[in-house]
Amino acid sequence: MKKLLLAATVATLAMNAAQAAPTLYGKLNVTLDQIDKNGFKDESVTKVNSNASRIGVKGEEKLTDNLSAVYLIEWQISADGDGDVFSNRNRYVGIKSDGIGTLKVGQHDSYFKNAAGNNQDIFNDHNELDMTKVLVGEDRLKNVIAFETDKKLLGGLAFNIMFQQGEESSAVKNNAKGQKGSRDSFGDGVSTSLTYENKDWGLAAAVAGNFGVASKYNAYSDLSGDNSVYSDAIRVTGSLDLTAAGVNGLVLGALWQTAQPTDDTVAVTSGTPAVVTSYKGLQEDAYGVTAAYVIPSTPVKLKAEYISSTTEVNGRDDRKQDLYGVGADYQINKQTRFYGVVGQQKRDWLVKDDKKTTIGLGMEYNF
Repeated sequence: MKKLLLAATVATLAMNAAQAAPTLYGKLNVTLDQIDKNGFKDESVTKVNSNASRIGVKGEEKLTDNLSAVYLIEWQISADGDGDVFSNRNRYVGIKSDGIGTLKVGQHDSYFKNAAGNNQDIFNDHNELDMTKVLVGEDRLKNVIAFETDKKLLGGLAFNIMFQQGEESSAVKNNAKGQKGSRDSFGDGVSTSLTYENKDWGLAAAVAGNFGVASKYNAYSDLSGDNSVYSDAIRVTGSLDLTAAGVNGLVLGALWQTAQPTDDTVAVTSGTPAVVTSYKGLQEDAYGVTAAYVIPSTPVKLKAEYISSTTEVNGRDDRKQDLYGVGADYQINKQTRFYGVVGQQKRDWLVKDDKKTTIGLGMEYNF
């Protein structure tokens, strides 16, 4: 009898340990890129790039029949050896209610960013072709409390909202960053989205908004240096898989967005001469279209994107950026793909060296 009880105890402990065991996961995404007019300068360079390679730990632990604890910790790693060995990506702890939703606390991609899925940001993570090169809003937010509903709750419709705490002293003023006053309250920044997915129709769509969220305007980065500007933005995205219409393997995607500073602030820094920073009239409007086609009965996927943004501010000429890209993936299995890309980013306000061209070959491995 004692042997039977001992065996049962060991088995129970083993089951609990297996249930609680975290999942180790990651991705190595490395390319060899030839870049002409690197940094929009009269120079060419060959680079080995680690395109947001990462490693992480995640897990889910049952607390009751309907509640689970969830957690995730993710680091970006430099597979090419450049830069920091580890840098923070998403990380949170939370509670999940089956069929209702999940509450998360920590650091997380904004829901504005996530509204652009794989069918809009088809060159996601690539150092030169990721749409963050030309668009406001591709941000990961610290100090957040987030809630996202289960997609099954409302038949494919999901609501997500995230509150960011600024955690500043009440004496801090943010006029030089596009927002009046200090960020010392609950929900100083808010990111939210409403998404819909219907796999039978091959349809996915989202409407997202940022309010008081720090983002960078690439065209006018000289206004704020390396600092981001607290901004309000709206993004609308959609994609359609035409397999349901009889065109197997073809997926079309689209994106539109607009962004502007939360407040029309003007900041004057004392000194000789005084530095005046004005965000009056600053606004970025952008759109993008993408296409992906899996050649039937082959492991080959062809991809193309065009993204354009126009930025304006009072007292200056408008500035336009265009990002073009084409590529081909060769999917070996679920974990491994080889791929090639050709892309170009253009800035219309530069007198010379206004086009940066990238040709690259890469490999991605997921584990």
